Amino acid sequence: MRKLVPLLGVAVLVTAGTLWVTSPVGAITPASFTLTSGALSISAPTSSVSLGSQVALPTGSTLSGPLGLVTVTDQRGGATTWTASVISSAFTPTAGPADPASNVSYAAGAFTVDANVVATAVPQPDLTGVAIIATGASTGISVASWDPTISVVIPASLAPGVYTATITHSVA
Repeated sequence: MRKLVPLLGVAVLVTAGTLWVTSPVGAITPASFTLTSGALSISAPTSSVSLGSQVALPTGSTLSGPLGLVTVTDQRGGATTWTASVISSAFTPTAGPADPASNVSYAAGAFTVDANVVATAVPQPDLTGVAIIATGASTGISVASWDPTISVVIPASLAPGVYTATITHSVA
C-alpha cells in the first residue's frame, strides 16, 4: 500500500517499508546593475527673449524683464556643491553707441528645488565679467530652477532702436 504524506514542504513516500524523501530543487542566479554618476549641467532659454520696451526718455531709466527658466541639474550623486555664473555682452543697436554690460544686473529670484539641494541666490549689479549668481549644495541627484529678472540701466544718451545682447550661463 502506498501512502503520500507531506511534511513541511518535503514529500515523503512510503511503500512496502521503504522511505523515500524528496527535496525541492532550486537554482540561484546572482543579478546586479551598475549605476554611474552623471554630469553637472545648466540650461537656459536659447531663443531670443524680450525684456520689454519703452519710449526713449530725456533722462536715464531702467528696463527690467524676466529672462526665462534657468535650471541646474546635478546628476553626480553624493554630497556635491556647484556655483552658477553669468556674463552679459553689451546691449548693442544696429547703429549708434551700445549700452554696456556694466549697466546690466541679474536677480535670480525664488528657487524651485527638490529635497536634495539647498540653493542660494547671489544678486549681481554688474555683468561685465563672469559673476556668481547662485550656489548649491546637494546631497544626491538634484535639480534647482529659477526665473531671473534682468535689469538694464538705459542712459539718456541712447538713441531709439532695438538693442541686443548675449547672456551666457555656466555652472561648475
